[in-house]
Amino acid sequence: MKQFFLVSLLMLMISSLSAQSETAIKETQNAVLDVYYTHSTNRCAGCRAIEKETLETLNSQFKQQMENGEIAVHIVNIDLKKNKEIVDEFEVWGSSLFIVKNGDTKNRTDLTKEGFAMARTKPEEFRAVVAKTIKEQLN
Repeated sequence: MKQFFLVSLLMLMISSLSAQSETAIKETQNAVLDVYYTHSTNRCAGCRAIEKETLETLNSQFKQQMENGEIAVHIVNIDLKKNKEIVDEFEVWGSSLFIVKNGDTKNRTDLTKEGFAMARTKPEEFRAVVAKTIKEQLN
């Protein structure tokens, strides 16, 4: 009886995890905007600031859109073999920040330059640029 209970509990947990994975994939496929931040394993302060300020902007101004799947966020370590497809598609070699509308990775908005110029020293300005870009892309 104890063994049956444990097996049932394990099956329920596996089913739940599978459903969560499918939901995450579905949300990503239905996203109007995908925000990609790519980085290598070893990161400088500027790289960390780009990620921090981007996530802060998204969480403070676009939380509802992220929760309903309209915006999907992808933090990608380019040094990991599992991310090779993304690295090749975006042709990245270091930290980058891209806003992609409707899955069209060829016509993406690149905010990498702005990130390195402002995220560390002028975070408010950088967050404003990120927010403005996302608002424009959502409309």
